[in-house]
Amino acid sequence: MNFGTVAILGPGLIGGSLALALADRGLAKRLTIYARSPRALDEIRIAGIDAELSTNPSEAVREADVVVLCVPIEAMGALVQEFRDALKPGALVTDVGSVKGSVDAALAPLLAGRAWWVGSHPMAGSEQSGFIAARPDLFENAAVIVTPTPATAPGAAAKATEFWRALGARVFTLAPEEHDQAVADISHVPHLMAALLVASANPASLPLAGGGFRDTTRVASGSPELWIEILWANREALGRQCSAWAAQLEKIERLFRQDTPAAKSELFKLLEQAQSTRSQLIDKKPPVSRS
Repeated sequence: MNFGTVAILGPGLIGGSLALALADRGLAKRLTIYARSPRALDEIRIAGIDAELSTNPSEAVREADVVVLCVPIEAMGALVQEFRDALKPGALVTDVGSVKGSVDAALAPLLAGRAWWVGSHPMAGSEQSGFIAARPDLFENAAVIVTPTPATAPGAAAKATEFWRALGARVFTLAPEEHDQAVADISHVPHLMAALLVASANPASLPLAGGGFRDTTRVASGSPELWIEILWANREALGRQCSAWAAQLEKIERLFRQDTPAAKSELFKLLEQAQSTRSQLIDKKPPVSRS
């Protein structure tokens, strides 16, 4: 399987891993990489990736069959405006942004009639950032969410699905608004909670912290510059989640104040249910196919 010319715009953790994975699996006949900073392109050269490098986005996307936006979500609209006239008719444009509703609203009108557009979001990454953290197996067995809308061009979602599956991912399809609510549940709220745990901890207690605290708060090490844009772009879904969390915390506080066997039993049931649900997530993933 080969996707022709693939253009990656933004060689950070996700974009760099995408370049490495495409090269490792031989999925691109030609690979082009855009970065705003020449220094970022120097890292690609040092890594020895066989790709054409450019600080000009129009040059990078020209003749590309697949274009993947791997820049921060707040930069996507301006970048697309800059290169859209250079797109080859029928090119697939997708992204790796963590929020889909606002991204689709910004990009779909810009790309209508110029290219196939559909949003994507690989649920892969780490608290580290930059090309230095990139690795070719990042997408293997990772969930990738493709987010078509009624306006999505026929075939765009199918091609994006084929692209991510070729990289070893498990692909799911959700509407943009469904995606944003789902990732609020499983990604954005956990990051907020980790940040709150660290921020509210007594500094005098931190030297005593063991593996449990470190594991629970690991994602709080993520870039604040990156996460403020993600959380703010998904603030509507997160606002709903905060209300739900507040109700749960009030319920737990009431149980503690009751100091009765019934209250203790109810808290036990919550912990038991959480344990059962969590156990279903542990390494129960299908093998990766390289076909």
